[in-house]
Amino acid sequence: MLFVGQLVYYKGIDVLLNAAARNHFHVAVVGGGALENELRQRADALDISDRVHFLGRLDDDELVAAYHACDLFCLPSTQRSEAFGIVQLEAFAAGKPVVSTDLPSGVPWVNKHNETGLVVPPRDPEALAHAIARILNDSRLRESFGRHARERVCTTFTADRMAADTLAVYRDILADA
Repeated sequence: MLFVGQLVYYKGIDVLLNAAARNHFHVAVVGGGALENELRQRADALDISDRVHFLGRLDDDELVAAYHACDLFCLPSTQRSEAFGIVQLEAFAAGKPVVSTDLPSGVPWVNKHNETGLVVPPRDPEALAHAIARILNDSRLRESFGRHARERVCTTFTADRMAADTLAVYRDILADA
């Protein structure tokens, strides 16, 4: 299971560690930040430091390799500060399913529940652990979500599509002016 992001309060990595303590899965944490030492101590306190791997910041090639090497990606953010989660698109591009949280932001709009992955309530380690285990323990589900994730990023999040949608907004604004 892969997490990529800054190690800051709203990313929910503490919740992810609590979820990992409930199940026996490995977590690769890519990124750095102010909470790294605290999160390492939390992993030690939960007795899961042998399954939580803090990889630090990776270069572009290493990051792509990490996405391709994982079985699933997790974005356990807890605050609306997580507006979109572009890392979800990076996981989708690698054909990986995502477990994310149901924030009042763009996060659940990107990751479609039961299509590209699973969406759980924020700050709920039990629900997070269950969703991660569900995907990890079902290879057909994992492959299906991964295939849909790849299709979604290739059709919905293209430069051409975003340019066309932006132009449409401008046209609408000008038509109303």
